[in-house]
Amino acid sequence: MRYDIEFETSSETKRSGAVEDPQGPSRVLITWDATVRLEVLGDATSGNEPPGSSPEHPTHSSADPARPIPTPATSPLMRVRTTYERSSANVKSDTPDPQADDIEAQYARLEGKSVEFTLAADGHVSNVSGLAGILTDQKALTSAEQWMAQLSGGASGPAAAPAPGQKWTSEEPAASLPLAGMFWRTQSTYLRNENCHPANPAGGAPVWGGESCAVILSKLSLVEPHPVHDATPPDYRSNGLHTSGHWSGSSQSLSYVSLKTGWVVSVAQNGSEQMDVTVLTAYGSSVHYSGTVATRSQISLIAPEISQSR
Repeated sequence: MRYDIEFETSSETKRSGAVEDPQGPSRVLITWDATVRLEVLGDATSGNEPPGSSPEHPTHSSADPARPIPTPATSPLMRVRTTYERSSANVKSDTPDPQADDIEAQYARLEGKSVEFTLAADGHVSNVSGLAGILTDQKALTSAEQWMAQLSGGASGPAAAPAPGQKWTSEEPAASLPLAGMFWRTQSTYLRNENCHPANPAGGAPVWGGESCAVILSKLSLVEPHPVHDATPPDYRSNGLHTSGHWSGSSQSLSYVSLKTGWVVSVAQNGSEQMDVTVLTAYGSSVHYSGTVATRSQISLIAPEISQSR
């Protein structure tokens, strides 16, 4: 399978304190375009062949609009390889940014490279290998990992097969933030079944005629279920640092998930985050970060006839 990916990140940030850089860029826009080839290597638990090659995972010849979307109970733990057949980025800032060329070069280095990860039965991505030494910029690394997680939307539903109109909620720790005790809460609604089509039909990509998809609306929000006395994450504390402040975020996505395979056919997402965080060292010096980050992404499965012609 092949996917076209477009990620856009717009950040307006300010840094002050011991490493204040008044000449640094305050607004940076990064646009990343890529085409990736995705291969299911097999069942990561038992080493079996990919779904569809055994009696336990039969291949369906046609989509049934009434057939429930595959669930975690019917989805194996899979090892997946992705190869970046095309990868390019464009970086713009409102002031001269000496790191712009380096960020663009990092995305370009992805082209031709392969990355493997494990897709768990609950839809979570783990054991990512292959990005080390290629990406060092945090925004580039986050973008490269985020699209993998979005592909797991078909496996992240409730334990029982969902039906149109059903809603469910999931949570996972926001482990990458500099503040502890935060969780990403996702509230999803199975809106309806309809013909599969790309995230951006106006973009000229073909409609998947004849194949039915579950249309799922997901709203993601950053929450703090239980206020903590000290918001410093363990890895910061082990390095003699103390963090405090505020971080909020939300996003909304619309996904089309194949009723035949359970894989995402397309997903369009928009989100934003606001931060105001201070990092204090053991020596009394501090760095203060504040600003906003807005993201937009579109992922579309390329129709088979186009994939074969590339």
